[in-house]
Formats: sequence, structure tokens, C-alpha cells
Amino acid sequence: MELPFEVGALYNRQRQIHGAFGGQQQGGISTPKEHPLVIAFTGEAGVSHGYHDFWDDDEIFHYFGEGQVGDMKYVAGNRAIGEHVKDGKTLVVFQMMGKGRPYRYLGRFMCQSSYVQPGTPDREGQPRSAIVFRLRSLEASLGLAASETDQAEIDAANDDMAATTTRRETEVRTKQRLFRERLIGVEKGCRLTGIEDLRFLRASHIKPWADSTHSERVDGENGLLLAPHADLLFDRGWISFSASGLLLVSNGLPSDVRACLGLNLDESVQRGIFSQRQLRFLEFHRDVVFCMYQRPHT
Repeated sequence: MELPFEVGALYNRQRQIHGAFGGQQQGGISTPKEHPLVIAFTGEAGVSHGYHDFWDDDEIFHYFGEGQVGDMKYVAGNRAIGEHVKDGKTLVVFQMMGKGRPYRYLGRFMCQSSYVQPGTPDREGQPRSAIVFRLRSLEASLGLAASETDQAEIDAANDDMAATTTRRETEVRTKQRLFRERLIGVEKGCRLTGIEDLRFLRASHIKPWADSTHSERVDGENGLLLAPHADLLFDRGWISFSASGLLLVSNGLPSDVRACLGLNLDESVQRGIFSQRQLRFLEFHRDVVFCMYQRPHT
């Protein structure tokens, strides 16, 4: 079915989602009566109920079903997800951005199977059996571009492998896509501009692709979401972040360029909290990438 949503964009749940299609306005799964649609919501709210949706290495999204207390049942919204293909309904997923915030559209998905995960704590902390759905995205991307350096390195790697290579090229692009999928579960938006619409952001590795191990390349915590001009500065080492979340600006960044960028580069402003894994990657960025430009511009 035709949907008025663009992958990566932000929408008001009550007005733009339920206002257009109906369905339950609370909870993690909505099943509009008048439209062949199942709407699933993913995000931090699930953590309070003892589970956390995630992407596995095969780009399958593991989505925990609904039911806050006791064993989950294969009824209502859970059945709607599991049987959406059989019922002729389109399954779409939105990401919660926080209480009172808009929701990010992640696109159309297909449920491939489900499994039961025992020992999952419920809202009251009691162990129960949770239903987890294996969902595959039907979108080519999440509306999020790779950083400039990442893309150049990927293209170069593909050129080097030209003789061997359709399979290897597919593997490289799959890793980059998986990194982006995992990154949006870690970072909500650009720490310099506040932009959260993925159509206007890039997925930037903290520890560059070329220096990362295979596992680091697909680790969402080895990344930041940045507006293109902020990504360029970070990617090329003109800026970085301290362990306390303060912005660091290279003394080699030309003052006239800095004045014209339109970015708030105030180094006294706290830019948010980083996870422990992000801090380890940022240490590499400061020591290897950022330090290259710690010299006066000539």
C-alpha cells in the first residue's frame, strides 16, 4: 500500500500517524481497523519492560512483542505482526525518539519468523517468556548516507577487489548498512546541530573504517550521526570530543572558515554523554585523527 512517510523522516504519532490511519495511540503495536497496516514502535520504552530490540549480524531486526507482565501471548498485536503477510497487511516500524518527541520512520519490514526467549524480565522484574519476531527491512537504506571518508574507503576497497568481487562488494556494503542500522539505536541526532531527521545526516565512524576490525566496523557504538558539514570536520580531524563530552576544535582550523560554517563550535558547551565503548573509540579518534591537525594553519 502507498504510505505518506519517507524513510528517516520524523512524524508526530497522534497527528500524522494515527490521524491518517487510526489504530491504537498507546503501546508498541498498533493495528488500524480501516487500513491493511500493522504499525510497530521500537525504542527505549521497551527497556523499562525488560527487553531491547536489536539487529543481528545478518541484518535481521529482533523485535520483542507486546505484553508488560507475565508470559507474552500470540494474540492481538503479536499475532498481527506474525501473520501480517498471511493477512495481506503491510508492516511498518517507527523509532521512538523520547517522551513527547516525534517518531522516526524506519520503513517497511517483513516478519520472517519468531521465537520464544525465556527468562526475560517483565515490567515488575519477574522472569517470563517473551515473543521475539525476526524482521527483515524492505528498504534499501534508512535514509542515512555513509560519511565521505567511509564511502571513499569502501569504493577504493571495491576497486581493489574488482577481479574477485561481486560477493565481496556485497559484503562490504552489507557491513556499512548494518553499521547504520545499529548506529541509530545508539545516537538520536547530530550533537552539533540537533538535527534528528536521517535524510540530513551522515553515519560517521569514530574509529575510521580503514583502522577498524571487522567487528568494530559494524559496531553502532563506533559511530556518530552528524550533519554533513560537521561530519566533514570530524572525519578529517578538525574537531573531536573529550571524555567529558566537550567539543574539541583544532587550532589548525582557519578562523575565517570557522566563522562561516554556521556551526556552534563553542568548546565550553557540553555535547551529551557518551557510552563507555564510544569513549574508547573517541580516545583513538583524538590520538590518531584529531592530533594530525593540532598545529597552526599556514
